[in-house]
Amino acid sequence: MSVRVTLLMFGFLFASAQAMVYAQSQSQPQSQPQPVSISTSSTPADKPALPTVVSINLCADQLVLAFADDSQILSLSHLSHDPAGSVYADMAKRYPTNTGHVEEVLPLQPDLVIAGQYTSRYTLQLLESVGLRVEILPIADSIEALQDNVLQVSRWLGRPEVGQQEVARMQQQLAALSSVTESKPRAAVYDPNGYTVGDNSLRGQSLKLAGWHNVATDKGIGSYGSLSLESLITLAPDALFESPYSPDTWSRGQALSVHPALKHRGLKTKVISIPSSQTICGGPWTVDLIRELEQERISMQSITSSDSVSDSN
Repeated sequence: MSVRVTLLMFGFLFASAQAMVYAQSQSQPQSQPQPVSISTSSTPADKPALPTVVSINLCADQLVLAFADDSQILSLSHLSHDPAGSVYADMAKRYPTNTGHVEEVLPLQPDLVIAGQYTSRYTLQLLESVGLRVEILPIADSIEALQDNVLQVSRWLGRPEVGQQEVARMQQQLAALSSVTESKPRAAVYDPNGYTVGDNSLRGQSLKLAGWHNVATDKGIGSYGSLSLESLITLAPDALFESPYSPDTWSRGQALSVHPALKHRGLKTKVISIPSSQTICGGPWTVDLIRELEQERISMQSITSSDSVSDSN
């Protein structure tokens, strides 16, 4: 028996079970999803049919949900239903899921499969060997890369105009950010075990655009690295931005941001928590996050200014 026939047999079984679960879920009342600001509509008869799509990557899931027509989506990765990882988790629950296995994808016979940079190469080779179109979504490590991904995914989906509209909206929002001429407050991304980022990363660039000085750069961190507790005390940031995947499940690694040593040294570092769903992947929500970071910076500067006036009096 050939490998293709075997995969199809296994795939048929998986797809049948998936279809039963999906049918049951459709009979239950669903919460209303919150789309990205771009409405979807069915394809007019005089236009080519839009390609059907299966996503096997969390970041691809969210861009597919943002820009695909409802009729195009055959399946999303199982992570799309996890609110800790997906901005559109509620919306994703309208669709069947997969765990990235070839036998789950084949019976669906999609026109397009979107995978990630770290999807198993064996999976990619098998999908391509049976004639499926496979596209790889790059990791967005900058605003420019994020916008490229938006344009690319919308093109893959046959809907380039919605991607262009979204990029125009993002650029307009970024242009509206307030300029910072005075001394910038000092901050750092500080995730479990001191994981941090420099300016050559999406989160680092987001901090910079929002008007913060990223203290990780003072330690020579350009993209990704870590800051020890000792370094943190020396750098004395005004704020720490954390993004725990599982809030309130404190491990030693997560507890560094509230370590007693910070208070013992007299530091008044504010710890600001950001939902992990907003930081795991880059997408339209990233610009909204930058605006939130900007508001946190404006609020901190306002308080600092008020304190200075009170002290002078």
